[in-house]
Amino acid sequence: MNGRHNVVAVICTAMILAFLAGCEGNTRAVFTKPELITYERLAVLGLDPEQEQIFMAAYIKTFVGKPITFVERGELAKIVGEQDLLQGRLNDKTRARIKEILGVEALFLCSYYKDEDRPGKLMKLRVRVVDSATGAIVGSALTQTFMRFDDHAQAAVEALKKDLLGGGYRRSYPNSNQEPAQP
Repeated sequence: MNGRHNVVAVICTAMILAFLAGCEGNTRAVFTKPELITYERLAVLGLDPEQEQIFMAAYIKTFVGKPITFVERGELAKIVGEQDLLQGRLNDKTRARIKEILGVEALFLCSYYKDEDRPGKLMKLRVRVVDSATGAIVGSALTQTFMRFDDHAQAAVEALKKDLLGGGYRRSYPNSNQEPAQP
């Protein structure tokens, strides 16, 4: 009888974890200003090289037909130096140099991190789009899910675009194939 209870307990635990992994998560565009669509020369900061590539690909595929150039990470590193990117900060002088030297119109300041308040591997992606000339935040999106970084990147970019086009965006993840929930 004891062995049977152990098997049931293991199965129940596995089912709960599978349910949480498949159901937990959401994405929302906090806001997106119309200027976002005008930027053609962009840069991504705050992600590792692989995540950066995935994010750039998601952006280009989402904004199909728009001439978009992403500036190479090594060139940015020369200018950014010791700035505190984890906090999403770039001082006016650094932003001006990025704009002047590299022609970057907007910066995607990203943070990808584990939610320490939640059990398991719940990850969050915070994206802020900053005008490199003015420092104004022109877009912001948040994702939270157990899914892969690819899903975070795609969901964040979709949220920015849909908010830009129609105002308001929120997506829940009961399963990865479900359409975004309407606001």
